[in-house]
Amino acid sequence: DLLGQPVPGSSPVPFAPGLVTTEHSDGCVGFGLDGNLFVYQRYENRVSSIFEMVRRGERWGRPVKLPFSESHQVGDFTLAADGRTMYFQSNIPVAGIGPDAEGGNIWMAVRNNDGWTEPVILGPEINSKWHDSYPHAAPDGTLYFFSRRPGGFGMSDLYVSHRVDGGFADAENLGPVLNTEAHEWDPFVSPEQDFMIFCSTKDGGLGEDDLYVSFRNDAGGWSEPVNMGEPINSSGSENRPWITPDGRYFFFTSTRPGAGRRDVYWMDAAVIEDYRD
Repeated sequence: DLLGQPVPGSSPVPFAPGLVTTEHSDGCVGFGLDGNLFVYQRYENRVSSIFEMVRRGERWGRPVKLPFSESHQVGDFTLAADGRTMYFQSNIPVAGIGPDAEGGNIWMAVRNNDGWTEPVILGPEINSKWHDSYPHAAPDGTLYFFSRRPGGFGMSDLYVSHRVDGGFADAENLGPVLNTEAHEWDPFVSPEQDFMIFCSTKDGGLGEDDLYVSFRNDAGGWSEPVNMGEPINSSGSENRPWITPDGRYFFFTSTRPGAGRRDVYWMDAAVIEDYRD
């Protein structure tokens, strides 16, 4: 029961019209707690906030702004495979990091029975003095994200950090197969880490930024990214990919013609396999 919405088919449709898809611009979404938690990002007066809805029994509660989203702008997020851990970008001030640069650091909070824990900033293995955002954790804890730090291949690059001894190893650039001189951002990686969906502003796309998919090859690297094309991409901007933990539904945002501002779209995730060959 994804907010009681009718199941989508092989073409993207707006998600939850009137509830999620409204006159506001929307961003990331995620379902957790075995489908009983829905978290989403909304822009009001160009300020990003995060809201949650909780299902108790057969009924969904009203949207409630997350407590740490009341005092600071909380940006792009993803829910981890455990359905409780949220990694997100925020401008929460931290001495020596962020406020004197681009103000984007990666944080973590956990949803327990009493609500959300206080956010914890991730360490210098991941965060830099430049913009770091759209963190997505695989089930083994490997964290993928994008950064505008210098030393990469373009304006924004994709990075990965592996779990070591309870912490994170130094982030590694994912290399020139995925990264170009343009912006690459918003990585979503499958639970098995056998494919990645991300967006790019590189030449050859249909719009401002398009969604691409890349698969693991036999050598353990990433295949040449494939533009996901129509009807997923459009002349507008497509980003923030996310797939439900059961692998059934593919979500992303779009400013395609006919959309309000930036709206959330969803579709059957089986379409991903069409690109594997």
